[in-house]
Amino acid sequence: MTEPFVPLDPDEQLGYLLVRAADQASRRWHAALRAHGVNPRQFSVLAMLARDPGLSQAELARRVLVTPQSMSESLAGLVRAGLIAREPPEPGLPAQVSLTEAGRDLLAAAYPVIGSVDRATFAALTGRERDDLRRLLRKLI
Repeated sequence: MTEPFVPLDPDEQLGYLLVRAADQASRRWHAALRAHGVNPRQFSVLAMLARDPGLSQAELARRVLVTPQSMSESLAGLVRAGLIAREPPEPGLPAQVSLTEAGRDLLAAAYPVIGSVDRATFAALTGRERDDLRRLLRKLI
């Protein structure tokens, strides 16, 4: 005899809650970044390059959690937009990628907006809770 069907409570599933929270935060991020003409992946690339200038395409792909092919497409778009420069590689070395002045200007304008969105998104949490969430999310990633 089969067991009776017992429906799950979606709100008790961590994955479901994480997806919902990410969707809510993502909408705010997308809207804030759209005003600056970039998407979250492009912003991530620019922010990584600002923090660690001269990263290779492969290292950027690892840090942004995308495939090298996908990173190549993102970089091509950022080069066309004038936000990054890709230096021709020396023989046997990977090409280096760097921010242009326009890329730095975009980040300078976007950082305050992103900071505001981040504070609003997590305003319901205490500082300790935000630190705990950050630590736990990094552990999952």
